Amino acid sequence: MSVNGVYGTNVGALIDSNDVDIFYSYSPTRNGDDINNLKFNKLENGNLINAEMQKKYDDAYSTQIEGLYNLRLPLQYFNQKGFYTIYIKPKEYYTVLQDVGVLSAYPDVKGLVIDTNALPTSLQEDARTNNGLVGYRVVYYDNNGKILPYYRIITSNNKCEPVVQNLQNVNQKAVRYRYNESSDLTFITVTPSVATAYKPNATPFIGNSMQRVGLVNTKFEPLMIEVEMVDHDIDTVSTMLEGSQLRDIDNGLVTTFNSNNEIYAQHEHYTLKNEFTNKPVFEVKKNKENSIDFSQTIQDKID
Repeated sequence: MSVNGVYGTNVGALIDSNDVDIFYSYSPTRNGDDINNLKFNKLENGNLINAEMQKKYDDAYSTQIEGLYNLRLPLQYFNQKGFYTIYIKPKEYYTVLQDVGVLSAYPDVKGLVIDTNALPTSLQEDARTNNGLVGYRVVYYDNNGKILPYYRIITSNNKCEPVVQNLQNVNQKAVRYRYNESSDLTFITVTPSVATAYKPNATPFIGNSMQRVGLVNTKFEPLMIEVEMVDHDIDTVSTMLEGSQLRDIDNGLVTTFNSNNEIYAQHEHYTLKNEFTNKPVFEVKKNKENSIDFSQTIQDKID
């Protein structure tokens, strides 16, 4: 049902593996000691997230279904029975602020200066493209590597170069910046960076020179998934409960078959008797998974 005046603003994200960081942890149980000792490891995500499918609307055009992706879990990591916690978050790139300065022509415009050569290769193209970093989040770290509880959003970035100006005010920095398309530096403006009208002297903090920061894309929200690896699923349980069975009376073998009449499980049934009275004491059901008698077939016996 459509309602006039109501608009949706949530859209599916168009991302690739370079936009994503994937971490996982493993716990064999839900016991307190196992949960408290969880350690997260990072997955190489080059082949982990892929577009689910291409939907063809007509013979001439097709488009990717935005926001729909497959997550492939490599068997070399996800191969134990237990609980896996998977954390998927926007990729974070680490760098150091070369400077926090102002533009020569517009001294009221304050911004961050980053050397694009110091960025990871996968981010350099965006950083060297004017306004290629718009929308990224800047997170800040202290000298001990602890993330600080605030962030800024990038509103523009343009290539720049430093220029030296003679200033009468000794409290102002002589090095300022001007735009230059041939430079490897980029001048980044963020928000908030301007003092509010009701408190004009309280300029928001946007960073310090040589401070470590992280650049994070904002294409999607972080997601946590829990995966439980088990010996049996609903299909195998159903096979054991409802699958065809063959009981070999002479050998005491009970063989269970799947829907294709292939052997799924085989058990040997026998009785243990008291050695003195010869009376039955125990009934045993022994799993023959390591010594299956494959001559126990059902198709040739029911045809």
